Amino acid sequence: MRPSSLPNGKMAVYIFIHNNEFLKIGKTGLKSAARFTSQHYNPKSAPSTLAKAILNDERFTNLNISEGDIGTWIEQNCRRIDILINEALGVFALNLIESALHYRYEPKYEG
Repeated sequence: MRPSSLPNGKMAVYIFIHNNEFLKIGKTGLKSAARFTSQHYNPKSAPSTLAKAILNDERFTNLNISEGDIGTWIEQNCRRIDILINEALGVFALNLIESALHYRYEPKYEG
């Protein structure tokens, strides 16, 4: 399910998983709520999105996913985990959590 907003005073690390494979692990601070709520579901919304990565991945071409329906496909086929972090912990804590998850799960799409 796509989140509607980033709660006030929170930062987040988000994780997208498909068929037990970690596809994307990213972070969002207080000033990048769109990164948390919508950008990864639209291939044209930012330079690096989950939607764009899936559309460019040869493993997914047989599914005939289009730019118009990639957001819905992600919602219906990917598991999303959000880790909310209090703003008071600071950006270094946010970076540490994201880095530790990257190290442990080695997501397919980095960036």
